[in-house]
Amino acid sequence: MFYVYEWYIKETGEIIYVGKGCKRRYKVTKHNKFFNEMIRRYECESRIIKTFDNEREAFQYEFDRVNELKKDGQCTCNIYEGGFGGTTTWWNDELREKYSTNNVMKSQKQRERMKKNNPMSDPKIAEKTNGQKRIPVIINNKKYISLKQASLEFNVAPDTIRQWCIKGHNTKGDICKFEKSVQGNQQPSISLNDL
Repeated sequence: MFYVYEWYIKETGEIIYVGKGCKRRYKVTKHNKFFNEMIRRYECESRIIKTFDNEREAFQYEFDRVNELKKDGQCTCNIYEGGFGGTTTWWNDELREKYSTNNVMKSQKQRERMKKNNPMSDPKIAEKTNGQKRIPVIINNKKYISLKQASLEFNVAPDTIRQWCIKGHNTKGDICKFEKSVQGNQQPSISLNDL
């Protein structure tokens, strides 16, 4: 089923845009810069004004409606006269298969090239990068290389360890701090390695 829809300003009833669509197209709130500005400034709504079994008939009605309203000074957000365009094709199984088959990123040659040029495949670089993301902490004069390592030892969440370090002590009164001093209330973020 196809339809023609229109967007209008609720307060005045002025029709600002007419389009042809199917499914939930009439709810889409991005069409062009004039339309986007209009719905930002005014409270607008959309409605389906006529349905069709044939897409060509829907295009013709859209064209006629846009031109009829433009004569009355409405449809100010329609850049074109309407009546052309096409049905938007959303992903379906056939399209997914075609894209997957022709995706250059899935070719063996591309995978080998990426693996060869990936700096993280070098263990030294990977370890260095991994180490930069960790937040070392000291609890009761014992150093832990990350919030995660400390959390495993104390059987609490990494965020709990972070809170202890911010407060300066844990629930038992043990001194807790970040290895590098943190100024004021600035809190280090937890990296993926710490979770």
